[in-house]
Amino acid sequence: MNKIGLGVAATFTAEPLGDALRFWLAEIGVEGEVAFAPYDQVFPSLLDPGSVLGRAGAAVVLVRAEDLVAGDSAAEDLAAGQDGLDQVEAVATDLVAALRTSARASGTPHVLVVCPPSPEHGSPEAHERLASRLARAFEGDRAVSVLTSAEPYEPGPEAVHDAFADRTGNVPYTDRYFAALAAAAARRLHATTTPRPKVVAVDCDGTLWDGVVGEDGPDGVVIGPQRLEIWRELARQVAAGRLLCLCSKNEEKDVREVFARHPELPVGLDDVAAMRVGWEAKSQSLRSLAAELDLGLDSFVFLDDSPVECAEVRAGCPEVLTLRLPAGAAEAAAFLRHCWPLDLTAVTEADRERTRRYQEERQREQARDEMSLADFFATLDLRVTITPAGPEHETRAAQLAERTNQFNLSGARRLDGEEKFVVDVRDRFGDYGVVGLTDVRTEGDTLRAGAFLLSCRALGRGVEHRMLAHLGALARERGLARVALAFRATERNQPARDFLAALPATVEPSGEEAWYVLDAADAAAVVHTPGPAEERAAGPAGTTGPVEPAASAGWAAVERIATRLTGADAILDAMRAARPVTEVAGASPVEAAVMRMWAELLDVAPTSVSDGFFQLGGHSLRLVQFMARVRAEFGVELPFDTLYTTSFTVSEVAKAIEERQLADADDEELAGLLDELAGLSDEEIDALLDSGNG
Repeated sequence: MNKIGLGVAATFTAEPLGDALRFWLAEIGVEGEVAFAPYDQVFPSLLDPGSVLGRAGAAVVLVRAEDLVAGDSAAEDLAAGQDGLDQVEAVATDLVAALRTSARASGTPHVLVVCPPSPEHGSPEAHERLASRLARAFEGDRAVSVLTSAEPYEPGPEAVHDAFADRTGNVPYTDRYFAALAAAAARRLHATTTPRPKVVAVDCDGTLWDGVVGEDGPDGVVIGPQRLEIWRELARQVAAGRLLCLCSKNEEKDVREVFARHPELPVGLDDVAAMRVGWEAKSQSLRSLAAELDLGLDSFVFLDDSPVECAEVRAGCPEVLTLRLPAGAAEAAAFLRHCWPLDLTAVTEADRERTRRYQEERQREQARDEMSLADFFATLDLRVTITPAGPEHETRAAQLAERTNQFNLSGARRLDGEEKFVVDVRDRFGDYGVVGLTDVRTEGDTLRAGAFLLSCRALGRGVEHRMLAHLGALARERGLARVALAFRATERNQPARDFLAALPATVEPSGEEAWYVLDAADAAAVVHTPGPAEERAAGPAGTTGPVEPAASAGWAAVERIATRLTGADAILDAMRAARPVTEVAGASPVEAAVMRMWAELLDVAPTSVSDGFFQLGGHSLRLVQFMARVRAEFGVELPFDTLYTTSFTVSEVAKAIEERQLADADDEELAGLLDELAGLSDEEIDALLDSGNG
């Protein structure tokens, strides 16, 4: 959605929801205003086409069971058992009809939120009856969506209700809970008003499991409880009709073996619509998948833990919504729980059959697009440091030799050369650490590398070319004419073969291995050259003309929401950060706290302690909210009638807070003294008075 107005109606005072809803509209890049129906006018607002709900681009309706039951004896009716529940059933029927009428007449999405009952007057049974009745009535309905909680933003029970604000102004919930309700409602509206992705493409190493299957082996990767949560989320996506694809730089047989050895996983290869497991750029793999599935790239979400791979895909496939998962399994699972584009809407039987249909009918004939990565590599800021290996590198060097498979030219596991060099890599995204190793010796006029290996996480960026250039420069410095690289084919080192095949080298067989020999000058001049720049095609079938990179522009907001705005407190902090408070020299701590509260509540933030509440746009509802915050922070209740009938300033209300605190303290001290005296006998009291201490 790009431009929308939100209409809100509630059975209680819901205006505190407005600031949080406006925050979310801005967060997801939506233009529009939030308008509220009159207090407790839900039914008239739903049935009147001219109401704020009828005129809005989307509607949010909030109800409590205790508010919907008619009559002055509502609380008694609800507590009475079946009679009260029968009233809930009757009003639920009327509410269903009104919601359907409104949604049909306006043609706009409606979100209905069944809010929790108050501890004093509400009935949990009535709430559950109303929530279940409404959820059943709109199950699968694309026009009306029902929320029965603020999940996944629901705070603890102690942070839900505000009895003081409810009693004073019928504002039943805390700021934290209003923030949670707004987030849940905005998220549901987002799911019902924005196109949903059709394909979820995922990386394997560091995403589906911990470890590198090419180095650790299928039995060496780890799928712990938190990583399993990622698999469960993918299973939910498949069940909702989204196509699951694998996009990984690995040997395909290794990936298949992991699936084969874990039949208990909630996702199996039968659930995978297509895969690209190999060594080409992932942007090219995704284009190939799009062509095979006959879908546009703008219907893809790509998940990967590597910032470099994500940047490459964003550069090469800006249409794809590319999201970087946190490295930790628990954080990655939490990210997916808060990833709005993956939210599920109404699911049909045809949706559930989509993966099978694509597996049966997908087309494999379309040629893959070619693209240039030159621009991406030019901005990568790759920094490769090659130094002699020291004692501090011994453990890492042995680990690299033992575990590196894909780019291990000779398959060497033992290092017996005269010199070893370690390769440290970093780029603008971060530090890879020691990822490469060469093991060399001098024979005649030749510098021979018996080991030349690089971790697969640094492949495809030109590091291997710089390693060879380093050996060429080293040979020339020592007056050597040639550089030779030992090679022995293994089941896993196809990337090494591809690298050697592109070099200006001659091959000298030597038993089970071969030596690729280059002139030292040629080796020193080796550079990484990405494929030739070509004009990218418009896209696979399903897209025509130039593609708008909307997904590319939106990934930052999705990641920010999924990592930083995951709870009510974080949302409130972000809202407050957007409305900074002017610091006033000489203001007392209480005055500074009052100014902060007003800055958060009022349209205009105070700039001095002489500013007045109503002068800054305050009104009765904001006054109730302010008093509730004062009560929560300072533990005192200010007199509503007195404040509402006077024009008070920051300094005046701060003074009133301090005086009330002192009075309350004196009252507590007096009460403590009376309690102490109550426990004394008459003789003890007389003795205390006689001593002069009374």
